[in-house]
Order: sequence, then structure tokens, then C-alpha cells
Amino acid sequence: MSNEHDRLSTSNDAETERLLERLLAHAKPRPMPPPEVTEEIRQALYAEWDAVTSRRVWLRRAGALAATAAAFALVFWTTVGVDRPQSLPMLASIERVQGVIGMRLGDELHTGAVVATGGGQLALRLASGGSLRLGAQTRLQITGANSAELSAGVVYFDSEDGRSAQPFALTTDLGTVRDVGTQFMVRVDPERLEVGVREGRVALTRDAAQADASAGDKLVAAAAAAGIERDSIATFGAEWAWAERVAPPFDIDGRVLGEFLSWFEGQTGRTVVLADPAAERLAREATLNGSIDLEPLPKLAAVLALTDLDYSLEGERVVITAR
Repeated sequence: MSNEHDRLSTSNDAETERLLERLLAHAKPRPMPPPEVTEEIRQALYAEWDAVTSRRVWLRRAGALAATAAAFALVFWTTVGVDRPQSLPMLASIERVQGVIGMRLGDELHTGAVVATGGGQLALRLASGGSLRLGAQTRLQITGANSAELSAGVVYFDSEDGRSAQPFALTTDLGTVRDVGTQFMVRVDPERLEVGVREGRVALTRDAAQADASAGDKLVAAAAAAGIERDSIATFGAEWAWAERVAPPFDIDGRVLGEFLSWFEGQTGRTVVLADPAAERLAREATLNGSIDLEPLPKLAAVLALTDLDYSLEGERVVITAR
């Protein structure tokens, strides 16, 4: 009787297998699930196998396991849950992103957050006020509401008319840079620290030495030499171009042309000159419409194309004339 049962069982299994093969032959390939989903499925199958093959053992142990889990949960809640720390305050958020993996527009950063740009760059909106932009190959850690540590790369800080609640401090291995209401750029590598000032003033402290710098100044601290050297830097042009690429957005819709021109000056370090009365009138009265999201200089060309104005570049000056 047993042999007959085994034979029928084997025959049924073989028929079932042939039926499944025919069904699967008509099925289209399905995309593979993500690794974490695959692992979850694997664990679920293992659990089901254990439940089927060792149900009696499982039933004997279930009560003890449930009691242990409940006791652990109670201890965890008592020791951790009641006094768990509150969420850390948001110190910065992502305002612009270009090619930085793992960072998205609007992401929030908290104390201790580390940002590494790789080949991309991004702009942060500081909760305390101001804009902080990071160039390619930059590594920066947020250390406080008004402080950060730069270990490599280049950053640009804009206090935006001094709206920061407190001066911003940027620490590096070769010195600490403090904002005194300004726009400045800091570039660092293991051998050299450079601080270029576009507008306002900064203070650089290195050991016992300190130096102040204003617009057009560049301060240099070299690892191989003590003290701080002073040089000059243009406040517009190629050295600042990377920071302009991640300038904070300016929505032109419903804004007066003069407001846009002021924003352009602040983002490029250039001076806008209205060369004739017609240009002055349009700057005061022309209201812009639409949406244009470009870097400052291409955006200027696109905005003026909506008006009866032209422009030309004359060094640091942008001369605007009526057609």
C-alpha cells in the first residue's frame, strides 16, 4: 500500500512540474527586485520553511520567544524611549544641485552632516541666513548654526546684505575665516589656504596671526610658511564663475527689471551701468513675466531680450542701452 502511495505521489509531482513548466513558458521575464527586497523575500521563505518543517519545535518555543521579545521591548522603552533625544534642528537645506550623487533639492542638513561633492557642485541655504556654495571635489562638515569645517575644495559664502544672525566661521587646518558681512571664497588643499573677498570684509586667523581683508584682497596661508600673505584678486570673472553656476534662483515673474539687475550685480560682482534715460526708465518701470532659470550672465541676455534693451561687457561694467 505504501509503495502504491509513493508511486502515485511521484506521478502527481511529475505532472505538476510539467504543468508549471508549460505555464512559465508563456510568462514574460520580470525585472529583478532591489537587493533589499530580495533579501526580505529570502528571509520570509526561510521563515516559512522553518514553520513547515519544524512546526512542533516552533510551537514549543513560541511562548518563550514572545515573552522574551515583550520583556526586551519594555526594557528598551523604559531605558531609551522615554528620554530619547528630540530631532536635531535643521541648519541648512539644499538649494541647488549639479551632479552631486545622493543629494536632492530640499534635503535638510543637521549638526555633523558631511557633504562631499565629487565632480558636482551645490548650494546650501543656511537656516541662520546666507548662502553657502560648494565647488567640485569639496568636502565640508556642518558644525553649527553659523559654522562649518572645510577639509578640501572650494566654497563661496554670501551673507546676503548681512542678514546672518551671527558672523559665519569657516574652519580649515590652515586657519579660520570669519565673515564680517560679505561675499568671499575659500579654497583649501593640504599645502595652501586662499581667501578671496568679493565684497565686504573677512578676518583670517592662523595661530597667533590675524589679517583682515576687504573687496579685491586675497589672503594666503601656506603650510610651508608661517604667517599670512596678502595679494589681490578680481571681484568678477573666471575665478568666480563656478559659484555663479549655483547662484540662488531669482523668479523674474512679476518683478521689476531693476530688481533683477540688482540681483545680477550681487551674483556676478559686476556693476550695471544704465547708459541713457530710456534704459533708466525701463529699469524702473518694466515688469517682467515668465520664468527663466539660467546662470546670471546668460539670464541677463535672456531677460533683456524681452525688453528694448541691449548690453555690452566692458571689464567689470555691464553697460545697458536702449535700442
